[in-house]
This record gives sequence, structure tokens and C-alpha cells, in this order.
Amino acid sequence: GGEGATCFCSSRPPPISLRDYLARFTGFMGCSHECYVLSFAYIDRLLQRNPAVTVSPRSCHRMLACSLVLAAKFQDDTFYSNKFYAKIAGLSLQEMNKLERRMLELLDYRLVVDLEEFESYRRLLCDAAAAQPTDSQADAR
Repeated sequence: GGEGATCFCSSRPPPISLRDYLARFTGFMGCSHECYVLSFAYIDRLLQRNPAVTVSPRSCHRMLACSLVLAAKFQDDTFYSNKFYAKIAGLSLQEMNKLERRMLELLDYRLVVDLEEFESYRRLLCDAAAAQPTDSQADAR
């Protein structure tokens, strides 16, 4: 039902930018670089498979958190508990568990990304990163 479309939405946008939120995960999670590519692939698949799910200021943080957790668990030999991930994400353990379960269902439990698909997502992320001004360039404006 409608639950799938809204399960990633918070009641209001979090008070942290998506960039800072990602930096928070990068700092605390220590996952492999591949996890970021997989996370991007999972979000893209989620949106392609479920047109009712949309990215918005109220949903993007939770989608990112959940996709990174799934990627770390799938890809990396070392990963943490959902309690730890929930703390980084600013969510309750119950909410983290619910979001993870829902994203897995919406992805039909398909977490394998073949090499060609992985490379295309990796290139997209690298191109996007190269196009972003660095913090020092942004400060100079």
C-alpha cells in the first residue's frame, strides 16, 4: 500500500545537509569505497522499481542511511550492528530495522550489482564528484 511510498519520509527535513550527513557516515562507518557505489545503485534501483517512492528533503537522508547499511552488510567483511548505524543516522533502532527490511523488500532482496553496472555507477559518481567545487573553492566565492 501507501506505506512503501512514505516509509522513508521523516516528519520534517533533518537539520543537517545531505553532504554533512554523508560525511558523518564516512567518518563513523569506515566502509569500503565500493559501498558508496552500491548505495547509489540501490537507491537508483529502488526508484526505478517503485515509482511511488520519491527522493525529497524528507526522504533522502533515510534512503542514504539505509542503502549504505545494506551495502556495508553485503560488501564488507566487517560491519556494525544496526544499533550503531541507527545512532549515526539519528534514528531509533526500531526505525532503522523497519527501513532496512522495507528497502530489502522494495529491492526484491536483489543486492548483487554486476561489474558492468557497478562500473557505470562508479563513473557517474566520479564525474559528479569532479564537477563539485571543493570547500576551498566554494569559500572563495
